[in-house]
Amino acid sequence: MRMRGTQAGSPMRLFGKRESMHASGGVQLPPDLIARLERYGRYEFDPQGSGVEAIGQPAAEYPLLQLAKGDPDGFLAALASEAIPVGGWTVYGAMRLAWNFGLMKAEPHYADADAIGLAALHFVRDAGYGWEHLSLDEKALWRRAVAEEW
Repeated sequence: MRMRGTQAGSPMRLFGKRESMHASGGVQLPPDLIARLERYGRYEFDPQGSGVEAIGQPAAEYPLLQLAKGDPDGFLAALASEAIPVGGWTVYGAMRLAWNFGLMKAEPHYADADAIGLAALHFVRDAGYGWEHLSLDEKALWRRAVAEEW
């Protein structure tokens, strides 16, 4: 089953260690972040139906994790500034990356994490996916931050 708005694609390395970097929000992110997050978002939402290989997913990239853990506020600000304007599977991928790095459940909540998460969940809802497609964590975020039914 292929997800709406996707195409099957070949595997690609995500967030390679030797890539040049660019500055965004004070934190340097990989220059091809947007393309990689789009594929990662499709994979995280539907691993079997996305057509994206599991190998090389960004959550397994230690340098990126260190960047996120070293400056979570700066990392999330940079991620939000890159991913939210693009929307779609890209912002969903950004949300899942932040979640997998432990930044979405932090107390107190990071404002940029919530902005990324809400943009991603609005995309999923607007794309026609039902409540049953969300993880328990995604449902908890929606309930906490949104005062309307799915």
